[in-house]
Amino acid sequence: MYKNIINTFLLISTFMFILFVTRYYFSEENYILTNKSRSLYSLNLSNTAKNLPILKNDTSNIIIYKNDLEEFNNKRKKRAWESLIEN
Repeated sequence: MYKNIINTFLLISTFMFILFVTRYYFSEENYILTNKSRSLYSLNLSNTAKNLPILKNDTSNIIIYKNDLEEFNNKRKKRAWESLIEN
C-alpha cells in the first residue's frame, strides 16, 4: 500500500516537473530573455573586436629550407653493392 502511494507520488512529481520545465522553456518571457542575452553578447563581442590591437607581422623569412637528403647521403657509409648499381 505504501509502495503504491510512493510510486504514485514520484510519478506525479516527475510529470509535474516535466510540465513546468516545458511550460517555462516555451514561454514568451524565456524567448524575450534569450533574445536580449544574445543581442547583448553580440554587442559586447563587436565592441571587443573593435578595440583589439593590430599586431605587426614579424613572420617574414623565417623558414629555412634545408636539403636533408644530400646531407644524409653524404654522411651515410657507402656500401660495396651501391657502386655496382650506379654504373
